[in-house]
Amino acid sequence: TKRPDIQGIRGLAISAVLAFHLLPELFPSGFVGVDIFFVLSGYLMSSIIAREETLNLKVLCGFYTRRFKRIVPLYALLLLSLYFFVPLLLMRRDLSKFQHDAMWAATFATNIHSINEEFDYFAELYDSNVLTHTWSLGVEIQYYVIVPVIVISQRKLGKTFGSFLLSILIAASFTYQFVTGKNVSFNSLLARVWQFLGGAIAHEV
Repeated sequence: TKRPDIQGIRGLAISAVLAFHLLPELFPSGFVGVDIFFVLSGYLMSSIIAREETLNLKVLCGFYTRRFKRIVPLYALLLLSLYFFVPLLLMRRDLSKFQHDAMWAATFATNIHSINEEFDYFAELYDSNVLTHTWSLGVEIQYYVIVPVIVISQRKLGKTFGSFLLSILIAASFTYQFVTGKNVSFNSLLARVWQFLGGAIAHEV
């Protein structure tokens, strides 16, 4: 069922991110919209998985199939379109960088690439990197991989110890975000888990 309240929050988050990119002087904190998306994603993933009484292979296959159909076709279209337009619109040195970055983007690992290369997201915005924005989808997809493990562990431990597990994971992730360098804290899934789990706790409450 469509949730107009969640759709409305998504709309605000999108507006904030667009405002940050288009008018950074007026909306310097608009990037928080991405953080809001991660919280919403954690909420929605929990609402989807919570409907299942047992998490077996069939349920997990269905879960990943739905995620695949929702994300991969449009994402593949984006990458293919860029392969067509980038050679026409950018210079040769930018084309070489795009081809290298596209291999990481195709595996939903732009955020890992940024960590390895020590890219500064905010500096990249003013360069010719047309795949900078795909870092957040990489974080999202990587969370999809671990969320069943978290939920299964939580159910095995029961309500009290399951809640304790979530608290530990949130505290560890939150701490990790603040003790690591800004490149890692911005791009790493480990530094973002607390946001997804914050959404999961909101769903439980």
